[in-house]
Amino acid sequence: MGSNLSFPEVEIPPERTYIITGGNTGIGYYIAKEISRMGGHVIIACRNMNKAETAIQQMQEEYEKEFKEKQAKLPETERMEPRRLNVEKMELDLASFEKTMKFIEEFKARNCPLHVLILNAGIHVHNKEMTEDGYEMMLQSNYLSNLLIILHFLPLLQKSGEDCRIVQTTSAGYRFGKLDKNNINVQQSFSSVTNYGNSKLFQIMSMHWLTRHVKDKSVTITSCHPGYVKTQMTQGYSFGRAMAAFSRNGYEGATTIIKAATDPAYKGETGVYFSNCKIDSTTSYPKNVERQDELMTYSFKVLDKYLSRDVKQYIDI
Repeated sequence: MGSNLSFPEVEIPPERTYIITGGNTGIGYYIAKEISRMGGHVIIACRNMNKAETAIQQMQEEYEKEFKEKQAKLPETERMEPRRLNVEKMELDLASFEKTMKFIEEFKARNCPLHVLILNAGIHVHNKEMTEDGYEMMLQSNYLSNLLIILHFLPLLQKSGEDCRIVQTTSAGYRFGKLDKNNINVQQSFSSVTNYGNSKLFQIMSMHWLTRHVKDKSVTITSCHPGYVKTQMTQGYSFGRAMAAFSRNGYEGATTIIKAATDPAYKGETGVYFSNCKIDSTTSYPKNVERQDELMTYSFKVLDKYLSRDVKQYIDI
C-alpha cells in the first residue's frame, strides 16, 4: 500500500531548525527521526517530557542500528561511525492557550532561527470535552492553538532565511466538517466525527486565508493528509479497528509530511494540499473565500488577547 510513498534523501544543513509538534509518537516520531537523520536540528514539542526523552533515546538507538547495518555492507576502509542525532525536546500543551504561549515565549527567548514549523500534533476524542479556556477540545488542540503558534512564529520564519515552511498535518476527514457559526464551539451539538472534521477543515481554510493575507510571501504554508494511519490516536475507535487491515504504519504516514517539509522541488509552493506524497486537490468547500473570512474573524476574536501589535503587523487583517 505504501510502495509509492517516498521522499528524496537530502542533506540538511545542521543549522536548519525544525519544530515538530507531537514528535514523540506516531507520525511525528518518524518525521523527527528522518529529518534529524538527514542532518536537521529537530525540536520535538510534546506534553509529556518523559515520553519525549524516551522517544529521543529510541530514535538514536534505531538510527545507530540502521546505520551500522548499512556500513557493514561497505569495505572496512570506508566505514564510518554513527553521529549523534540533533534532537531536543520542549514542553507544549495545545489544550491550553496559557501553556501554548509559554512554549512560544520560551522558544522566542532562545533567539535562534526557525526554518520549518511542522504542526503535527492532534487529538480525536469520543465525547464532548471543553478545555480550561472554554473551547471544544479538538477545536482548540487541533486548530486554534496551532493558529496561535503560526501567527507568533511567522516573524521568526520570515527572518530566518530562504525556503522557510509551515507544514500542517491535516486529514481527508475535513470532508466531514463544516463551518457553522452557530455551532462552531459546540453550542448546540457535538459529534466526534464532525467536530474532528471541523478542526481539520479549519486548518485548510486558514492555510488558504493566510496565503492571501500574510504580507511577506516568502514563507510557504501547506497542509498534508498522511493517509489512514494506525496510531495510538486511532486504535481506540471501532472505525479504527475496522480499518486496521487497510491502514498505513507511522513511517508511511510520515512520508508525505517529510516530503512537503524537505523536498527542494517544493520550494515556494504555498497554499497547497498534499496527499500520497504529491500535491492533490481538495473539495471546493475550504476554498470559499467568504467562509475563510468568517472563520478567521472568529479565530482572531478568540486569540486577540494573545496577539500583540508586533505579531499582527505581519498580516493584512
